[in-house]
Amino acid sequence: MLSRRLFLLGSGSVALSSVLSGCESASDLSIAILEGSLPNQLITNIKQESAKLGIVKLKPESTLEKLYQSLLTQQEKTINNLNNNSPKSTLQLSIIGNNQREINKQDLTTLGNYWLPFAIENELIDPLDLKILENWSKLSPLFQKLVTRNNQGKLDNQGQIWGAPYRWGYTMIAYREDKLQNLGWQPQDWEDLWKPEIKHRFSLLNQPREIIGLVLKKLGYSYNTKNLKQINNLLPELKTLNQQVKFYDSRNYLQPLILGDTWLAVGWSTDIIPLIERYHNIKAVIPLSGTSLWADIWVKPRNQSSELEKIYNWIDFCWQSKSARQISLFSSGISPVETNFSETNRQIPLMSPEVLAKSEFIEPLESQFFAEYEQIWTQL
Repeated sequence: MLSRRLFLLGSGSVALSSVLSGCESASDLSIAILEGSLPNQLITNIKQESAKLGIVKLKPESTLEKLYQSLLTQQEKTINNLNNNSPKSTLQLSIIGNNQREINKQDLTTLGNYWLPFAIENELIDPLDLKILENWSKLSPLFQKLVTRNNQGKLDNQGQIWGAPYRWGYTMIAYREDKLQNLGWQPQDWEDLWKPEIKHRFSLLNQPREIIGLVLKKLGYSYNTKNLKQINNLLPELKTLNQQVKFYDSRNYLQPLILGDTWLAVGWSTDIIPLIERYHNIKAVIPLSGTSLWADIWVKPRNQSSELEKIYNWIDFCWQSKSARQISLFSSGISPVETNFSETNRQIPLMSPEVLAKSEFIEPLESQFFAEYEQIWTQL
């Protein structure tokens, strides 16, 4: 099951809890956050907002999976109690009763977009009140739609607002510019991965939905396509790509690119952007036919907080223009308030509106359709 940035570790992180709360004392607002998803420039501004936010305690977690586990723990749910479509295969969770240790309660937590439908369906989070979200109108309709869902977690324009996106990014192709100079071309789209001159010179993510999805985009289909058996040329294209790739990896795939053992790597922007800032011979491109998108989202754990005013103040603080600029300039992501890319990190390849329109968030599939992806993946 897809677990976007499962192995991601934040860079340049600080001891957030101690910096913001001074010690392990009581806080007005307790937030579980993906490590590295907010830049230090924004974090240092939080104390200036103390009148609205009070004392903020940020608890960093290294992966989105751990943050989802935390939600399960807060709601005291076991894996066996979850809906059948939940990402159980990546989770090993034992319920810890109050008699064993106190469960840390969070007022807000970061959740990845792929985990959002599971959190809704399994009643782990509460919806947000649109009337109180002052800066909701600043978000692009793309991100408004992402978090507007029904009680089953399905996208629904008439549904409720289940989260507040604060950072996003995409899957892209990193490449060694010096290694490709003699070939006379640079990658522009997914179809370039099938060129014979780069056979066994690139890596792919070890993620079925990502890799089958990029083949689907090459063929003109959606990342969220169902009934894969109806696409006759999908498996042949995948097998050809499998013969081309040097290895699959979602954890250590960039080190071979740095060393020159590979010339290209398909990966997540959060991993690639710090690399192109450091190594001038490594460039990156967003495929022209569209790519997969991801988003980090603030969600409210179910029935956990009485600090509703401060929760909404925090969300609006992250959506303020100053905060949005800091996220776009100093993190490895982009604020959803800054979709015109006017003030983003200049090292980040700009996504044109045309490419953005062709790109998609990967949505969970019903079990029978996901089984098709797994079956095809195992055939490789």
